[in-house]
Amino acid sequence: MKISKILSYILHPIFMPLIVIWISLNYVEYFQLVFSNYTKPLYIIIAVFTLILPLISSLLFLIFKKVESLEMRTKEERNGPIFVSIMIMIIGYPFFKSISQLSPYLTSVYLSSVFILIIAFLITKRWKISLHMLGIGGATGSFIALNYIFGGMFFWVILFLFLSGLLVSARLNLKAHNRSQVYAGFLLGCIFQTCFIVYFNSI
Repeated sequence: MKISKILSYILHPIFMPLIVIWISLNYVEYFQLVFSNYTKPLYIIIAVFTLILPLISSLLFLIFKKVESLEMRTKEERNGPIFVSIMIMIIGYPFFKSISQLSPYLTSVYLSSVFILIIAFLITKRWKISLHMLGIGGATGSFIALNYIFGGMFFWVILFLFLSGLLVSARLNLKAHNRSQVYAGFLLGCIFQTCFIVYFNSI
């Protein structure tokens, strides 16, 4: 049970955008060349709009007793924090795009994260899909798409598939979700993110 909780914290969806951007900027040679002078501003923007501000908003929901805990065990508790996170990421998009416009490939990684969160918000109104699996599935899909476009990301694809398997076991072990919720979360995140990034860069 302890290991399952640790995995759930380490692989929390709130960390995924920053992890994906860090790996992309450091292991995609094209991004290394294009964004060599802009990595710090990109990290700061991603950290502020996908991690720090959403975390602060979740804490405010907790302080004002709109949610019982940060785990947000019921689908009803998740609607508000997810909606606020979407708004924060939309506000952050112009800041990110001001730099990422140097390459539409990186822009699509951010945009796909916004859209997958919107889809999660709509689904969560009726069904408690696993946000953990949606997050790591989206990260895996991002690496699959970048590997398809640039190559050289195969290791990260395999690693995140492995981590996804561990996270499935952790979420089921904690009884946070049933099998259909975790599998649907992973497949939706992975397939949507892969298709969005590949398609976005083909138009």
